[in-house]
Amino acid sequence: MLKVITDEAAIKRCQRQFVRSFKSVTAATIPVKLGHPGASEKAKVAWSESLGIWFFSRKIAGSRYWNGFGIGRPEGGTAIAITCEINFPLCGVDRRTGGAFAQDRAGRFFVVHRGKLGGGRKGIGKSLFENHYRGAWEVMDDGGEETPIAVIGILQSPRFARQIAEFVRKIARIKETAAARSAQTELTFGELRLREELIGARYREQERETGAECDHGLIVRDLSEALKRHGLRAGNDGCRDLLAINREGRIRAVFQVLTDISLAGIHAGATQLLLNGLSLPGDPLLFLTLPRTQEEALREKLKRLNIDLLIYNWQGDRAVFPGLAPLLAAI
Repeated sequence: MLKVITDEAAIKRCQRQFVRSFKSVTAATIPVKLGHPGASEKAKVAWSESLGIWFFSRKIAGSRYWNGFGIGRPEGGTAIAITCEINFPLCGVDRRTGGAFAQDRAGRFFVVHRGKLGGGRKGIGKSLFENHYRGAWEVMDDGGEETPIAVIGILQSPRFARQIAEFVRKIARIKETAAARSAQTELTFGELRLREELIGARYREQERETGAECDHGLIVRDLSEALKRHGLRAGNDGCRDLLAINREGRIRAVFQVLTDISLAGIHAGATQLLLNGLSLPGDPLLFLTLPRTQEEALREKLKRLNIDLLIYNWQGDRAVFPGLAPLLAAI
């Protein structure tokens, strides 16, 4: 179980690291009016071309560390709306504040969110978050109370900035579809694309290794981009991590991405892959995507189930798939 950080000095150090994580990916600083008409303030936001998001942070004396995010490059001098906030109390426990820093028994620091959403529109709030957010979930010791929270990322991870960007895009999509029907029921294979709001576990769906699970969405996105570079369409539908469609429009492959390589995790992943492949036309190929493992022994076992193994590694903050090219001919 994670434990919320309440010490003022520790929170201050974490906030500094939080801000520093974006400096290396900041492409420009843009002057804007932050907020909405009638309640905006001048600010200079940090724009990240590689992440596709902007970021602004400041300390509100006697209250909290305020961190606002938005999507898309702003035009200088214009008023821009905030997509989401990840705020932290200056000290102690403040359950009115959505964000928090937490620590696990191994000493890792996490950025978590209680699900408190703003936006000024009816239906935008904590219940919307709990019903629609998919990602890494955990229970946190929240100053003596057990609170279910979404784990956004690991503060010390080289992929932390990408983990934050994924969270921001998910919140944007949740807000956009707040009044619509389930995104899963609206999806057809004709409009197949990567939908980040459908990546990850539902609210307290199952226990996972929290740290590794923060990378799950990044791996799915990197695999999707790798497939597209080879001329395949790729997307997801809420049940399957990734689908690949060839130039003839046929579903040719289903990918299940795992970050948990325990025996139980691999068995669960293989079972889910088999079941999700059965309902698709054309007998698509099935791929279980894992980090490095005892590859050959596992590959032989999976082969009996008509499942191929795809291994991923990390290069910097990106997942790469050395064995993907030989598989493309079959796809």
